Amino acid sequence: MGALSAIVFVRVLGAFLVLVGFVAYWKSLGGSAATSGVGFGAYALAMALFLLPLGALSDRVGRRRVIVGGLLVSALGGALAALAPTPLLLAAGRFVQGAGAVNGVALAVAGETGDPERRTRRMAALGAAAGGAVVLGLVGGALLDRAGVGIPAILWGLSVANALLALLAWRGLPQDEPAGPALRDPRATRVALLLGVAAFAVNFSLSGLLLFAKPLLAAAAPGVSYEVALLLMLLPAGLGMFAAARLADRGQAMPVGLVAALFLGATPLLWLWPTGAVAVVLAGVAFFLGHSSLTSLLPSLAARLAPEGRRGFSQGVQSTLQYLGSAAGAALVGLLYAGGLTLGLAATFLLSGALVAAVVLAASSRRVGTKV
Repeated sequence: MGALSAIVFVRVLGAFLVLVGFVAYWKSLGGSAATSGVGFGAYALAMALFLLPLGALSDRVGRRRVIVGGLLVSALGGALAALAPTPLLLAAGRFVQGAGAVNGVALAVAGETGDPERRTRRMAALGAAAGGAVVLGLVGGALLDRAGVGIPAILWGLSVANALLALLAWRGLPQDEPAGPALRDPRATRVALLLGVAAFAVNFSLSGLLLFAKPLLAAAAPGVSYEVALLLMLLPAGLGMFAAARLADRGQAMPVGLVAALFLGATPLLWLWPTGAVAVVLAGVAFFLGHSSLTSLLPSLAARLAPEGRRGFSQGVQSTLQYLGSAAGAALVGLLYAGGLTLGLAATFLLSGALVAAVVLAASSRRVGTKV
C-alpha cells in the first residue's frame, strides 16, 4: 500500500505544486495571462483523457507494466516541461506529464490485493494520499515560491519523483499476468458508468464549493479566518473517513454511502446564508467527511462489483468522470454564484447529493460475490 499511496500522492501533487508562480513563469516565456489557464490545465486534461485507456490497457497487459510505463512517461513530460523555451512547449510537456495517468490502475491494484474485508480502508488510504497531495501542493507551492524555487526546479523534482516511483513500482508491486483481450461485457460498462456518475457528482460538489469557499465563508460567518476554518473542517473529516471505511468493510456500505450523500448535498446550504461561524464550521466538517468517505467507498464498490478482468476499465471510467466533475462543478457554480442565484446553488448541491444516494442504493442491489 505504501507504493500505491506514493504513486497517487505524486500524481495529484503534480497538478497543484506548480499553481503558485505558474502564471508569472508562463508570461516570462512569452505567454499571456489569458492563455496561462490552458498551460496549467494541460496536465489535468491529459489525466482525464488517459485514465480510461490506461485502466482498460492494464486489464489486458497487466497492472504493473502500465503503472511503470505511465510513471516513466510522466517523468519524461516533466523534463520536457522544465526545459521548454516557449509557452506552447511548456503546455505540451505538461500534457505529456499528465498522460501518465495511472491513478485508476493504482485503485484497481488496491481493490484486488490484500484482504477483501479491508478493501474500503485501503481505498481510504489512497484517498488520504490524494487529499494530502492537494493540501501539500497548495501550501508547499506557496512556500517554494516564497523561497525563490522556480517552476523549472519544481518540474524537475516531479520528474525525478516519478522516475523513482517507477523503480519502486517495478520492485514492489505484485507481478501480474496479462488477462489477454477482454470480451465485451455490458455489465462491466453498466457498473463503471453507474459508479462513475456518482464520482462525477462528488467532485462536482467539491470543486464548486471550494472554488468559492472563501467568499461564501466570509458572507456566512463574517470575521472567521478562512485558513483556520478550513483546517478545523479538514482534520476531523480526514480522521472520520477511516471510521466510515471500517464500517463499510463490515457490511455497512449502504448506510455509510447514504449518510455521506446526505452530508454532501445538504451541508453546503448552511454556507449560502448567514448562519454563524459554529454552524458553518460544523457543516464544513460534515461536507468533507461525506466527500472523503465517498472517495474511498466508490472505488471499493467498483472493485467489488466490476467483473473479473475489467476492474481497471471500471476504475478508469470512474476516475475520468471524477475529473470531469471537478471541471463541470467549478464552471456551473461559478455561473450561478456570479449571477447571485442562491436558490440555484442550493438546488445544484441537493441534486448532486440525491444523485449519489441513488447510485449507492442501485449499487447496493447489485451484489456480486460479497456483501455490499
